[in-house]
Amino acid sequence: MGQDKALMNVGGVPVFKRILNVFEDIFDDILIITNKEGRFAGYGYPEIVDIIPDRGPLGGIYTGLNNAKSGSIFVASCDLPFIHTSIVKMIIKESNMYDIVVPDIDGLLHPLHAAYSKRCMPYILERLENGSPNITGFINEVQGLTVRRIKNDELVNEDPDFRSVFNMNTQTDWQEANTLL
Repeated sequence: MGQDKALMNVGGVPVFKRILNVFEDIFDDILIITNKEGRFAGYGYPEIVDIIPDRGPLGGIYTGLNNAKSGSIFVASCDLPFIHTSIVKMIIKESNMYDIVVPDIDGLLHPLHAAYSKRCMPYILERLENGSPNITGFINEVQGLTVRRIKNDELVNEDPDFRSVFNMNTQTDWQEANTLL
């Protein structure tokens, strides 16, 4: 992207702030997990640097679980400009019965718009220590945890275009996000 995509404006508001606005309406506790200290300073929430550096999103999830007060967490990447309150609540509700709850749109998992229980911690740590930080691989291969895949037909009533899982990885994605808004 050439710049920090979390801080890029969509509709005049940084993507990260758009996510934070939704979270503030849902959650009592919000943790900001980052790979670089100070990246989100000034937002008024604890900013926690990855416990195990350079392990990507799976390392961030491990850090979030390690620092969470609750038994499970909802995780969102910093590049989701259209995160949906109703979809987040749907995932949270399901997380009471499963260790991992993840949207599965036409067979494509969205693990950075999902919920994880603290029971995942030893499994994640093992993968991080073995140099296997791929989060989709973790979900697909984990044994001993319950995984709930929320399919298209369950999401379509709340989010017919599946915009809640639209993420920005390129300048074209960023332009599309602004057009969609």
